[in-house]
This record gives sequence, structure tokens and C-alpha cells, in this order.
Amino acid sequence: MSDNATVDEDGEDEFTLPRKKREDDEMDITPMIDITFLLLIFFIVCSTMDPTKIGTIPEADNGLAIAAKNSAVIFINPGPDDSVILSRYDGSEFSRDEDDQATEIIEYITSEMEVTRGESKRQVMLFGDGQVKVGQVTRIQKIIGDAFEDLDSTYIAVKEL
Repeated sequence: MSDNATVDEDGEDEFTLPRKKREDDEMDITPMIDITFLLLIFFIVCSTMDPTKIGTIPEADNGLAIAAKNSAVIFINPGPDDSVILSRYDGSEFSRDEDDQATEIIEYITSEMEVTRGESKRQVMLFGDGQVKVGQVTRIQKIIGDAFEDLDSTYIAVKEL
């Protein structure tokens, strides 16, 4: 009698096939995916925004009068190939290189913020042309915001076409 044969009640041999051993090469990752999504949902629901990075955005007012004499003024005009030409209030231009522009913007605003005749400039005005890309204005705002955390306000004016 072989190992795979069994005897039933009638005394006849019954043949059964041997069971295959399950290969461990394949793994069911469905539970791991479920746990991953549950953890992701948990961390999204339980996380809080960094309150130090939240700032107040002033309401947009059409025709709000802001004196340029109390502000550091930067003009943003479109240049070739989506670049911009930056100039100061007196008309002199900043460098065309973006790295040099960052340094020059910081130096310009620092010099404008120094006390002049008892008054210091505590805000920055960016005058942009309507054809200037938003990314360029944002880049300039980031340079100013990173360097001067104590500014009162940064105003943006866009010349409509």
C-alpha cells in the first residue's frame, strides 16, 4: 500500500493526490496597503499647520492711496525670454542676473529702511507691468520676505493693459 492511498469502509483503496506545498515567493500586500492608507489618513487628520508661517493677507482695495515717499519702491518690467527688468525708484536698474538681483534688492531695501529725516520706510511697493509673470513677482516677494521679517507691508500694484 502506498502513502497516498487510504482504505474506505468497504475495504477498497481510495487514491488521494499529494498536496502541493505553497510557494512563499508571492506575498499578499493588500493588508500592508490598507495599513499605509490608514496611517496616512491618521497623520493628515491629526496634523496641524505651523501657526508661525501663517500671515494675514490684506484685503485688496482699489485706489488705496499709499505714499511712495514712505515706501521702498521697485519697478518690475518684462524683459526678454520671461525675465524681468527691475529698477529702483530713481530709475536705476538692478542687475539682470537673478542671484545678483537678490543681493541688490536686499541692499536697496536696507538702505531705504534706514532712518531718513526722522522717518523710516517700513513697507515695500512693487510696481509690476501687466505682462510680468506671476512667478517673477512671487520670487521677488520671497526675497524680500525672507530677508525682512519686520516689514509692515508689501504692496503690489499691477499696471493694467
